[in-house]
Amino acid sequence: MPDLLLLSSINHATFQMKKKRNVAKQTYNFEKEIHNYCLSCGNDITHPLCPNCIAKAFEEWIKKFPEAKQIKAKLKPFMKYHNHIEAKSKPCVVCQKSVHVCPLCFTTHLHKLVKEAGLGVRPTIEFLFIFNFDFDHNGYSEELEVYGGY
Repeated sequence: MPDLLLLSSINHATFQMKKKRNVAKQTYNFEKEIHNYCLSCGNDITHPLCPNCIAKAFEEWIKKFPEAKQIKAKLKPFMKYHNHIEAKSKPCVVCQKSVHVCPLCFTTHLHKLVKEAGLGVRPTIEFLFIFNFDFDHNGYSEELEVYGGY
């Protein structure tokens, strides 16, 4: 009877190793297949504009504020990570590079950076008007409505 228990545990271990190999295959396939969903929220990317293109416009807008360097420094790790992803996705309508994060998730991150920097109400309203991808009005655009926009 103890041999049967040992055999059972060996079979279980072999099964677990096979499962791990399948996970590796799935990850490998992830880089080959085209994915149309946001890696942050999991929703379909319906407006394929990449974070690089949005960040260029954001950096142009933010440079008029004294906190620009602080905000850019906080944005840099996200951009570095995003640019390191090699999986295929929908192409950006501007630069044709793969879009892995939807504009809503990325601009939500930018909105958080603007709020953390303490730019004030007027710059926050300006940001919300320029970089608003919250078309369903269930995220940061609610703040714009509070300020009197939309």
